[in-house]
Amino acid sequence: MEHNITLKDRSNLIISGIEHIYSFSDKKVEVRTCAGEMVIEGESLDMSKLSLDENIISIEGTINSIVYSKERKPQESFFKKVFK
Repeated sequence: MEHNITLKDRSNLIISGIEHIYSFSDKKVEVRTCAGEMVIEGESLDMSKLSLDENIISIEGTINSIVYSKERKPQESFFKKVFK
């Protein structure tokens, strides 16, 4: 699967290679791509297109940042931490 990012005028973002959408709000989008975890922050964000068949998402609004982050690890339970 190929991963591409296209940003036009800081207001139209197209991302391919989307594997999972964790959360989406008007200020923050958290997704997993085939290249890793990604967080997009901005203002008045709106999902204008979502294609699960093509693994593409299109976001409109003011894009302030696009950051790749470390992979999410499953939360370890409280008891596992205590009884290590």
